Amino acid sequence: MPKLAAAVGRSQANHPADVRTVQSLLNRSAVRPALVRLMVDGICGKMTERAIVAVQTAALHLGEPDGVVDPAGPTMRFLSTHSTPPHPRRSRPRRHPSSHPPQAPASTTNPGDTFVPPANADHQQLSDDDYVEAAHVLHCEPAAIKAIAQTETGAEGAFDSQGRPSILFERHFFHRLTQGRFDASDPDISNRHQGGYGRFSEQYPKLERAMKLDHAAALRSASWGKFQIMGDNFKQAGYQSVDAFVDAEKRSVQDHLAALVSYVKADAPMLRCLQQKDWAGFASRYNGPSYRENDYDTKMRQNYERFVKAA
Repeated sequence: MPKLAAAVGRSQANHPADVRTVQSLLNRSAVRPALVRLMVDGICGKMTERAIVAVQTAALHLGEPDGVVDPAGPTMRFLSTHSTPPHPRRSRPRRHPSSHPPQAPASTTNPGDTFVPPANADHQQLSDDDYVEAAHVLHCEPAAIKAIAQTETGAEGAFDSQGRPSILFERHFFHRLTQGRFDASDPDISNRHQGGYGRFSEQYPKLERAMKLDHAAALRSASWGKFQIMGDNFKQAGYQSVDAFVDAEKRSVQDHLAALVSYVKADAPMLRCLQQKDWAGFASRYNGPSYRENDYDTKMRQNYERFVKAA
């Protein structure tokens, strides 16, 4: 059983060997809600601290998680006894529909009539330190990650005026995931053709209608949060279910960033394009083959250059 010489976490000794032990255990934890795979570098940064807090909240159900792993404390006992071997590397499906769509999985929660964020939804902005930490994990520039955020939700932001994650409902995804069962009755939310988005204010009403028809398919058919990651990509974003992904998107903008890091790391070509600032290559994988229609690559390049100049 692994042991620590001293505590790891917020304002602790954080000996490099101990931090590496905790990071390895966190990466293998049986309960890793929304966590990116940490770099085992012996540095206790904010992502490591957040990973500790996430496990303390989800697994130990602590009302006030302290973000500290004591050598003989409950968090260390849990991490030491609840870990799994590293997952084998898996190929990642394309973001956009294939000619043979998969069946939507059964929902893990009951459908609701309305989509309500939790009372403690965190609407804070990402700090420069957040971007630096994420860039450290992805081996890219912070300005590159800022460029993605600005391009995806620069005007609207990560959350709407009601505290819900910003979304865009994609009717062609819902058509694919439900095999077109609702095309005739609800063509505005289920349609083989992309588009028909309507106003920003129309997105949640569309989502809520779709949730009544097929809960899981509806959540998978929207892009979520500051980085507009499709719910259909919940596994690549680091989650076991689309409901868990959406719950994290409702929780905080830091969870949006964690999902982005996991999502990009799951696609090696996309990660290389980001590191090399190949914006056309990145946009083709992140936004799909029709990225040129909305000039995603041009917007990302221009936003990147603006952030670099401002630094």
